[in-house]
Amino acid sequence: MPAYKGLWISTPFPAFGVAAGQSITLDMTVHNAGLPPQRVELAVQNAPEGWTASFLGDGKRISSAFVAPDGQADVKLRIEPPSDVTKGTYHFDITATGTDSSFTLPVDLSVGDLLPPKLTLEPELPVLRGSPTSSFKFNLKLRNEGGGDALVQLEAAAPPGFQVRFTEQYGSQELTSLPVKAGEQKSISASVDLPQSVEAGTYPISVRASTADTSAETRLTMEVTGQPKLTLAGQSERLSADAYAGKETPIDIVLTNSGTAEARKVKLSASEPSGWKVSFEPDSFDSIKPGETQTVKANVTPSERAIAGDYMLTVRASGEGVSTSADFRTTVLTSTLWGIVGVLIIAAALVVLILAVLRYGRR
Repeated sequence: MPAYKGLWISTPFPAFGVAAGQSITLDMTVHNAGLPPQRVELAVQNAPEGWTASFLGDGKRISSAFVAPDGQADVKLRIEPPSDVTKGTYHFDITATGTDSSFTLPVDLSVGDLLPPKLTLEPELPVLRGSPTSSFKFNLKLRNEGGGDALVQLEAAAPPGFQVRFTEQYGSQELTSLPVKAGEQKSISASVDLPQSVEAGTYPISVRASTADTSAETRLTMEVTGQPKLTLAGQSERLSADAYAGKETPIDIVLTNSGTAEARKVKLSASEPSGWKVSFEPDSFDSIKPGETQTVKANVTPSERAIAGDYMLTVRASGEGVSTSADFRTTVLTSTLWGIVGVLIIAAALVVLILAVLRYGRR
């Protein structure tokens, strides 16, 4: 079958309905199939009495379009009904006339009542599951199934402390409302921020889209799983201790799970100064329940060569999906015995010096 050759004009829907008094704008395309480049005259024939029609291109009133071989030109046709138009079907002939070719497109327009206002709101996934730090983002499809354009308001009912933000699905601008044309579908997202103190459980959220005449509502569900949270501290919240060089000193450490889920397979470790030794009793826990506190003994042995002063000791607790650390300031003290020995050595040196002066000084 040979390919079509010539001019034609098209619109996606050449027969449709409108409300009385409503103006209409049609998207139309002028096609050139295999003909030389040419100017195409556009016209509306057999328009009913009182109706006006005009072609628009780039926002300006036009009466013709230029099309290249196998090219096309996009135009709009605006039709205005008379103020006293009555219900019924009205016929128009849209013509495109070129140098050696022409085409006529019949268009039928039914004036009557519009479809009643109607919105639908559907989530892609109505249930999401995650921890309190997860990103809960629900994607929804909002559709205007009524006969007229609408400005749709968005709102949500959520548990206390939960914050719900609406955005376009692939945008970041927050929305409280958005325009939706008749028959159009919009993709939006509802992002939920959880309060820090949220407990594990199931939380419902109701999302509502509404206009002055209609509304649609959908229910979303968040399944929040618990999350462990470990903290380390010394007795009475102190993060410091004293120790003697070369001697083992026990330091009590308090390990607490302040989260909302069990902490599993928790192990303790330390980063200590060079030459130091650190061990823990116990050094691990199979499980620490939410709200539970465990006391751990850290046996700290500073290096025998450590001089008096402050040193930093980092203690870590790590489990499945959770970890924490705390820095403990350890003050190394010198032994009293070594202090006495030092004093005696200094005293002996002074005695030797005095005797030497007395003996050899006379000479």
